[in-house]
Parts: sequence; C-alpha cells; structure tokens
Amino acid sequence: MPYIWVPKSQLNPNPNPNPKIASITQPSSSNPPKMKRNNRKNRRNKNRIKNKNKPNWLQLPEDVWFLIISKLKTIHIIENVQKVCRLFRKICIQPSMFRIIDMTLPDAYMFLTFDANIITRYAVDRSAGELVDIYVEFCCDDDTLMYIVERSKNLKHLRIGHYIPISDEGLIDAVRKLPMLEELEIIISGYYKETYEALGHACPSLKSFSLNNVGSRRNCYIHNEEALAISKSMPNLRRLQLIGNSMSNEGLKVILDGCPLLESLDLRACFHIDLSGDLGKRCDRITNFRRPNDSTSDYSHRACAEDRPMGNYFFDESHEWYDYDTDECGDFYPGSDSDEYDDLFYGFDDFVDFTLFVGGGFPGFDSDSN
Repeated sequence: MPYIWVPKSQLNPNPNPNPKIASITQPSSSNPPKMKRNNRKNRRNKNRIKNKNKPNWLQLPEDVWFLIISKLKTIHIIENVQKVCRLFRKICIQPSMFRIIDMTLPDAYMFLTFDANIITRYAVDRSAGELVDIYVEFCCDDDTLMYIVERSKNLKHLRIGHYIPISDEGLIDAVRKLPMLEELEIIISGYYKETYEALGHACPSLKSFSLNNVGSRRNCYIHNEEALAISKSMPNLRRLQLIGNSMSNEGLKVILDGCPLLESLDLRACFHIDLSGDLGKRCDRITNFRRPNDSTSDYSHRACAEDRPMGNYFFDESHEWYDYDTDECGDFYPGSDSDEYDDLFYGFDDFVDFTLFVGGGFPGFDSDSN
C-alpha cells in the first residue's frame, strides 16, 4: 500500500498558531485573574499604610528647614545640600543663609578636589552684602580676604585660623576697610607683634579680640611682646581670649593695666602664669574669668600640645618631643636623620578622612556667577 504524506498540523490542528501567547492569555484554573488583581491591590494598600506611618520631612515649613541647614558648614551647604532637591536649592540661594560663613575644612585640606578660595568667594557673592560673620582657614589668601572685605561692609566678626597664608600687610589692609568690625579672632596663626598693634589702631571700635595658640606645659619660652602690643592699642576691649599664650605674669599685668574695661578674660593653657598673689585677685574681679588649668572641652580647636599624644609621643609647634615611657624630651625637626622620627608619627591614623567629600568636586566653577 503506498504511503501518503500528511502535514503534522492537519493531524493535530491548533486554533492558536502561537502556543506561547496561549499559555499567557489562557488563565490558570488554580489562580484566576481576579485573585491576582486582588493580591496586587492588597500589597499596594499595605505599602500605603506603611508610608502613612513614615513622616514626610519635605512637608516641614521652610523656616524650619532654614534653621536646620544653617547649622551646617558652608562647604557642605554648597557642595551637597543645595543639590538634594528643589526645596533645598530654594532655601540655599537665599542671601540670609550666608550671613554667617563657616569655611571649616577637613584636616586633609591638601587633598581637596575643589578650590576653597573659589567656594569662599562664591559664598560671599551669595550673601549679597549681608555677611556679618566669617571664619576662614588653611587655604584663604590675601586676594580672597580682600575680596571678602570689599563686598562685606557690614562684617562685624572676622575669624582666621590654622596657619592661614594671609600676610601681615594683607591682614592690616583688610581690617582698615571694615569700619563695623567688633570681633577679631586669630587662631593658631602667627604674626609679628607690630601687626597686632597696627590692628588695634586700625580698628578702634574693636570690642573682642582672640589670639589663640597651642600651649605646652614643657615649653620654657616666655613671650610678652604680644601682651604689650594688645595693651597699647586695644584699650576698649570687653572680651580678650589668649588660649595657649606663652606670656608670664608681667604680660598679664600689662594687659590688666591697659585694658581696664575687660568683662571676659580667657587664659586657659597659659601655663607660665601664676595667679596665687595679688594678680589673681585682680583677675577674679573680672565677670567671666577662665584660669590657665580650666577645661578646654568647650573649645573647638587644639589648646594644649599634651592633649593629643601620637603613640608614646606628643609633638608641638616648637618641634619638641616627649616620651611618656622614658620621661625624656628633646628637639628634632622633620626630615632629620633621627630614628625617632618614624616612631613619632606611628599610629597617627586619624590624619586623613576622605569620606567627607566623596563624590563631589567643584570643577570649573566661576565665583562671579550665581
């Protein structure tokens, strides 16, 4: 009998030529479409209930957000906060946000991915002349300081610190252009005694002056020149802070004689002063008086060289080291052949913190534009 070829489709006819579509479109008897839709609705309802229990922070009033953001450092506001959302951007572009500028930089300032001077100028431009208080450190130079004072005639509080590269002449010229200046702080930055005297003469309305350094109980050097300059040129001072100063009783006596209006005097970490006699009684008459051995826990900068040991050693600005184990001290300088140099910095693992500015630079930013 001869064989006849018949196509397979005729033997088992399929009304749907695409079986994959059939498997999707044809409902399963165990899970009908209505049940699937109900499950999705239930999940959505549960998510809505969870979201209702979570606070919506963006619904806070703008003035509340303003107070919160204003507590942050200026560098964080410009580099991070204003890029979060439109609301934060709207708040951060207000001139009142930059009435107080705090340009505190991380310890690893030499590794910054942005130019601190450019961001400082940008913040000053944002203030639109409303700036009254500014703190700059490390990287601020003479040009940036002059940029600040020329655009901030209402500046009342100027703070500079941490080995800032501002020259003596640049600081004097800047202060002369600030007729409203009432408070001046110089923190861990050294200038000539003539500079302090010139600052006092350039700003006769100065009411508060801070000249803070890092004190040391083992530093045998005594310097009264700074105290003499202050007493000669700043007779109207109400508040004087000299943390870590190396003056003696002679310098303190000159200050008390030359600044009779003092209401606050801070001598913490001034370890060459002895207040056991009549000098101590004169100081006790001052309303707010801080003694050399009082705590510096409320002070945000380094006050005493012995407070930060590195391993078994401490290291201060006079290049003096002290071994806690052998009770020996001596002098050596970085780069010398001393075998102790490597041990000095051993264990100093909190020097660099890169986590503060991960993912953000400030490339190509023009300080003249908002």
